[in-house]
Amino acid sequence: MQRILGYVVIGMIIHIWSCSPAAIEKTYIEKVISSQGAVIEVDGARFEFPANSVSDSTLIRFGKHVFGKRSGGQGYVIMGESYVIEPETLVFQKPITLAISDRNENIGLGATISKGFVPLANCENREKVLTAKLWHGGEYVLVKTPDRYGIVDHKRAKEGLLIVGDLYVGTYIENFKKALRKNGYDIPVWTFLYDPRQSIEDNARFLREELKRLHGEYGEFRMDVVSFGIGGLVTHRYLTDTSYYQRDISSAVIAIGTPFFGSNFADPENILKGTNPLRFFFLDGMGGNAVALVPGSEFISSVVEKKHLPGFHYYDDPTENKNFVALRGHKSMRGEFVEEMSGDGLVSIKSAMLTAIEPDVFELDHFELFENENVHKVAADFVKLYRGYSWPMLFSAVWNDRESYSKINDTWEREVKLHLRDDIDFSVLLEFNENMLNSAPRDAILVTNGDYDTYPAWYLQQSGIRSDVAIVNRSLLNIRDYARFLMRTGLPLGLSDEELDTIDHIREDGKLITISDQLMQILLRQKIRPVVFSTTIYHPDKYGYPLKLSGLVYELLESDIDVVRTKHLLLEQFTFEKLFSRSLDSLDINLQNMIRNYAAIAYQLAIALEDSGEYGEAIEMLEFAERFGIEPMFYFNEAKLYFKIGKREKAADVLEKLLVLEIGDIKLVKEVARMYHDNDMRQKAVSLLAAALEDNPEDRELTDLIRKYQEE
Repeated sequence: MQRILGYVVIGMIIHIWSCSPAAIEKTYIEKVISSQGAVIEVDGARFEFPANSVSDSTLIRFGKHVFGKRSGGQGYVIMGESYVIEPETLVFQKPITLAISDRNENIGLGATISKGFVPLANCENREKVLTAKLWHGGEYVLVKTPDRYGIVDHKRAKEGLLIVGDLYVGTYIENFKKALRKNGYDIPVWTFLYDPRQSIEDNARFLREELKRLHGEYGEFRMDVVSFGIGGLVTHRYLTDTSYYQRDISSAVIAIGTPFFGSNFADPENILKGTNPLRFFFLDGMGGNAVALVPGSEFISSVVEKKHLPGFHYYDDPTENKNFVALRGHKSMRGEFVEEMSGDGLVSIKSAMLTAIEPDVFELDHFELFENENVHKVAADFVKLYRGYSWPMLFSAVWNDRESYSKINDTWEREVKLHLRDDIDFSVLLEFNENMLNSAPRDAILVTNGDYDTYPAWYLQQSGIRSDVAIVNRSLLNIRDYARFLMRTGLPLGLSDEELDTIDHIREDGKLITISDQLMQILLRQKIRPVVFSTTIYHPDKYGYPLKLSGLVYELLESDIDVVRTKHLLLEQFTFEKLFSRSLDSLDINLQNMIRNYAAIAYQLAIALEDSGEYGEAIEMLEFAERFGIEPMFYFNEAKLYFKIGKREKAADVLEKLLVLEIGDIKLVKEVARMYHDNDMRQKAVSLLAAALEDNPEDRELTDLIRKYQEE
């Protein structure tokens, strides 16, 4: 387009009538706006462009749509008018002002996005003139704000579900209620509507006031909670502030697309640098309050500090423990920010995780996540599963013989299948745990660490697999009822109930020594049953005993690895049928991390074989390790071994793969060149360094190495 200074009317005003039942009337004007600014009027609306709001002369299309009034959801009414700035991708260097006359005080504007809209925080209504600051093109709908904010649709109940919505307004809350009813959820559902122009802190305080008001009206009650987006932060703030929380939230707490650790797109500078079409959402919906979501802000720092919900520790009040779940989206978009590359466009995968293990991500963007039927079903299934119970309460019932042990396995199976949502992932998890159990010696005590190395092993034992092994979860061992249960079922701790009751957390030399730590020391000293640690456990060396790798466990023996047994387990006894039934990168990320244990074991075995001079077998074991995920050290050691057995070309092939894997790593280039040099491949070393020097001309070490190798 030819650049034109100033602005001119391009041609005409265009009127378009639709014959659809909605009877839409559309009016458009096209004008060129320069950096000098302009004022454009369209059918009762005025668009004010300050100087330098656009950097170059730009053709812009302005429009007004008239259509039927309708409900917008969450108490909003769409008034049947909208104002359009095209192209939708247009971004202003400074915000422009849209002013619309003859509007009542409760009328505002919403920026349309996905299937709904976000009410604009920077709206003012003075003397019947509505003004709003706009940062970008798109369609802006005229909306009537809710008649009142607060908890709506409530009725007397002892238990129920509270839904806390997002800034985003649409039909997703009503659709989620339908999913609940379809799923058999037949107790009351309340909805908390809050003013998006207020801060998260203010709305958390408002939630407290509303719940307190309803306690006065209905007495005691406890509600499960499902929160969407920013609503999850309002809920979290309420739950984690002892001055707010009134012990009225039950065990199920579900968050969908919540930026617990903030978003880069709360920062206006990043918004202007970004490219994805969702990036203005927080600025549009929160205005100046959006800075609270900037990573590292005072608010986000407080979330990080208080990320654990009430009852996080099993040994606190069990009735206050929360079963928390975060449902997250992922949709790769063009851009440089983590929210675009590894997130839903607005929230990164990690920012939406409040705990270490969360359900597998949905391949959806931020707003598709809210609207998606499958997400609604999974959230409803979690609410139904978690309603009225928590893991500590279930554990207590089992450990005190009020409930069958099978209840834990049945509940875990339902939970993990909701997490994984894939039968292959579930089978891979069981396969790993069966291999772990088969690594333990007969009648061993197997010490485990977390969810994925404990529950699946219990589940397998119920079906008769290695029921001779006593599984001891190190975290749960802080609970005396668990220790008593284990002793009743054969764990040789040798303590009476009275002696167990005297053991408590203590501090020695500034270090916390937990109940679990003290019981572990007793367990490690006994000689009745062998004790082994799962390789998944964190810091098994903290107890001061030698550790010998044997498959997927550590035995309390001298030397680093049992070469014969580990080799037998890896190559002959372990099963990998489910694991290799499809590509590893399609598995749940937590499973991908877990199966790296196989690679680590094979790598340790390769080192041991190399130390004993069995270079050929060491190479085979490194190649075996590569089946579970490529690590640079695997290729580096494999090349080194090929050089040792005189296969220089094979070594060079492996090093080429390494350089492709770690492209751009100049330090690695120098190490590979040294390896070539040390193995009489000096010309290859010089060629590699010379190529690197072209991209790194200021690197003096490259020049020195080239000169040194050439002189030799």
